[in-house]
Amino acid sequence: MTQQPDQSPAIQLDECPHCDQRVPVGTFCGNCGAHLTDSGGRDRLRHFAAAPSEHVAKTAVISTLFPHLPQRHAHIFREALILGLVVVVILAAVHLYAPALLAAAVLLPVLYLLYLYEVEVYEHEPLLVIAATFVVGAALGVGYTLITGQLFKATFNGTQQGVFLTGVLLPIIFQLLMLVGPLLLIAHRSFDEVLDGLTFGVASALGFTMAAVITGYWHVLTAPLAGTAGISTDEIAGILRAAILAALVNASTTGMICAALWQTRRARTRDRHTSPLRRVPGTLVVAFGAQILLGIVSYYIGSLLLLVAVWVVVAGVLLVWLRLLLHFALLDEGAEGAIGPPAACPECHRLVPTMLFCPACGVARAAGPKQHRQGAAQVTPVGV
Repeated sequence: MTQQPDQSPAIQLDECPHCDQRVPVGTFCGNCGAHLTDSGGRDRLRHFAAAPSEHVAKTAVISTLFPHLPQRHAHIFREALILGLVVVVILAAVHLYAPALLAAAVLLPVLYLLYLYEVEVYEHEPLLVIAATFVVGAALGVGYTLITGQLFKATFNGTQQGVFLTGVLLPIIFQLLMLVGPLLLIAHRSFDEVLDGLTFGVASALGFTMAAVITGYWHVLTAPLAGTAGISTDEIAGILRAAILAALVNASTTGMICAALWQTRRARTRDRHTSPLRRVPGTLVVAFGAQILLGIVSYYIGSLLLLVAVWVVVAGVLLVWLRLLLHFALLDEGAEGAIGPPAACPECHRLVPTMLFCPACGVARAAGPKQHRQGAAQVTPVGV
């Protein structure tokens, strides 16, 4: 029997000016993710490694906290988030405070659980991931609120010790509590990527925040369905700040700490984009510093409008900081590249050689759903 010659076209290779490896010809280097036509490397900042259609310095909630979500589905979650916010505002406007609180508290957590289900990030061990992150975070959130809620407010509010306790000590405590669940999974061999750390951190923070808000505002949930009896304007503003903005802040700080820990713990970095500010010590300073800053500001600022504005600004800055950390972590993650068989990119759907990055759109392969990366065929080392 005569063996048929291989009819597959040869892959054209060119040398990347950034990593000096021979990689398939394309817009981006499949090995280091750099823009091949940009010798200075600045063009890569216009293409977030988890969502190349977006700039890195963008305050985008969905593509930052939901990085495994393909862009063709991102708009659905983005519209659901906007719709949820509109529903919260409408419910509050018609004095349905309990439903408004509940909707605000569960909005981001429910979207995140749907995201984990949609992309099947951890399809083999979903219960372990959800239990160790979301459930543990929620349980700690309930305990934290029950222990500290009334005790510290009644004892230290308005005293000299109050600013230290509520502005410094408590933010440090609840930030540490949000890290407990993810740290239970850090030694698990199946979860060894930077985005695993991010996902665990975000899930834990959202579970913690949801439970803390519902527990702390239980008197609102058990109040009459409509009306203003017993509920002040300050409490309404506090509900919105605690349920929405605090969820974004907590998810960003916990996510960035876990992402930095995972990158260091697994020693997967190639150190091409290292910076002390993006390593664990620098990330801890940023995350805990933001929590302490917001704690002190919330203690002193009496204007609700100004306080909400400060929270919005800090949440936006943290999202951008997290995107920068993730972007460069994804560019650094992994061993030296290899050229695999052609496969459809989960982001742009083009048939490209399987590598750390899509040569066509530049998305990090680690940002795709994991089922698309399982069972990969043998690969050829770069430059061969």
